[in-house]
Amino acid sequence: MKHCNSISVIALVLAAIALPSMAQQSSGMQNMPMHNMPMKDMMQSANAEGVGVVQAVDRVEGTVTIKHQAIASIHWPAMTMTFKAAKPELLKDVKVGEHIRFGLHTQGMHGTVTWIKPASP
Repeated sequence: MKHCNSISVIALVLAAIALPSMAQQSSGMQNMPMHNMPMKDMMQSANAEGVGVVQAVDRVEGTVTIKHQAIASIHWPAMTMTFKAAKPELLKDVKVGEHIRFGLHTQGMHGTVTWIKPASP
């Protein structure tokens, strides 16, 4: 039993070392201070809402790049990230430079936009 606990502790330590490095290499997440984020928050799935400005829209890939404000409910600081849209039609009327509110489903350090609405600047 002690052997299993030792392996679990080693795995957690290695994950704590590797995840911040991997996060810094991930597209759009270079400015995210991963060293301040609890491990449980990096791995959990959650739904959140954000506010930001559209920086790019790729309808072929189904992605939107958003410069968003901090999202306190998931402990994300303000940053610019590229997100996959849950459905391609979400991006139909989205324009670069538009101020938006958006729904976000996160899984670990990745997010999927679930809805987008215009917001006042």
